[in-house]
Amino acid sequence: MTLTAIPPSERLADLDGLTPLTETTTSPDPASVYERLRARWGNVAPVLLEGDVRAWLVLGHQELSTLLRNESLFSRDSRNWGIVASGALDPTSGVGAVLAPRDSVYYVDGPQHRHLRRLVDDAFEGFDEHRLAATVRQWCESTLDRVAARGEADLVGEYAWAVPLLAMSTMFGLGPDEATAMLGHARRIFRSRGAEGAEALAAQKTLIVDLVARRRAQPSDDMTSVMLRHPSEPSDEDVQSAVSTMLVLGSEFEVAWITQSLRLRLTDPRFDGRAGGRLSASDTLEAVLGSIPPASNTGPRFALADTILGGRRIEAGDALVPGILGASAESRATEDDIWLEPGNLSYLTWGAGPHACPVRRPARLIAQTAVEVALLRLGGVTLTVTQDDLHATGTLWSSMPWQLPVRFEVPRHPRAGRP
Repeated sequence: MTLTAIPPSERLADLDGLTPLTETTTSPDPASVYERLRARWGNVAPVLLEGDVRAWLVLGHQELSTLLRNESLFSRDSRNWGIVASGALDPTSGVGAVLAPRDSVYYVDGPQHRHLRRLVDDAFEGFDEHRLAATVRQWCESTLDRVAARGEADLVGEYAWAVPLLAMSTMFGLGPDEATAMLGHARRIFRSRGAEGAEALAAQKTLIVDLVARRRAQPSDDMTSVMLRHPSEPSDEDVQSAVSTMLVLGSEFEVAWITQSLRLRLTDPRFDGRAGGRLSASDTLEAVLGSIPPASNTGPRFALADTILGGRRIEAGDALVPGILGASAESRATEDDIWLEPGNLSYLTWGAGPHACPVRRPARLIAQTAVEVALLRLGGVTLTVTQDDLHATGTLWSSMPWQLPVRFEVPRHPRAGRP
């Protein structure tokens, strides 16, 4: 493939004919979108986040590694984004709501990030895998109980969206009704725009503020209490930040991972035991990470100084989006079998550098349990639409079908009580 060189003197603001970033998550053939972007722009391509809000999409493996690992040059804090610093970003827009500055482990750098990250790392270092697995299984069973009598369901809206956030909310100490409310707020945050999304964020914050205050007064054995007991003596605001990040920001990608894994089990004979497939749920999860990762793109970094990356001129204040799927595809030989390749590049999904994902083990446990329980409970499950009808309806960051409509035999397994 021949790359079209663009003079480094060309600024992001001066480039025309830019591709919306959502094309990388909504196209039925994202590889063709990346190929087109790379052919025109190289490994660092200008894209549109929303309206005329511009960013660079980093599509090369080497460039991505530089972006993720160099905190001194590329910041996660959107206070360093030129349009935020100038007041030009509409805080009620979809991009504004998600990328507005926050004092959160996900959004800050340096000593503050390391302090907040220690809270998360130490809390999950000793987390009880058996307890989490049991909690996830209870929510899986309880959620499927609600659709069992019908013999049909949407495995995205009625299952994949529900289980991860309900399970993690329980682990952090929210009661069942509060966990259900948190799920509703999260759905609104990721699917709404403007005032509705802002209201959902405020309601989610209220739940977490109340939770931290209760656990400060009456500690328990949940993850929130573990963080509050941390030797660094975190403030309530520190713990609120950590809980919010784990519950809300990670849920979109966990939902996409479960959804794409279930889709694969239902459409690819290599993963479908009914058709002689021998690959396990764990194999399926790994295949998804290496081919259609839950995070096609992840949260932007913001340049702290003028630099050159991938031959492009990056100015201080520019936003750069890590293109996880694009970089993974760029670094694989085209003839490789990305479904079955044992050494695929799924690690890119988890990031690198200071902001690498801190919860790989619980994320994998939740996803694997959700896939296994669904396939066990829903005997004879089949899609009620063709594979071609499973259109990706992505956000800026993830790609998955919004629906997996299925029909199944009425399950014979005993019901589990609600958590």
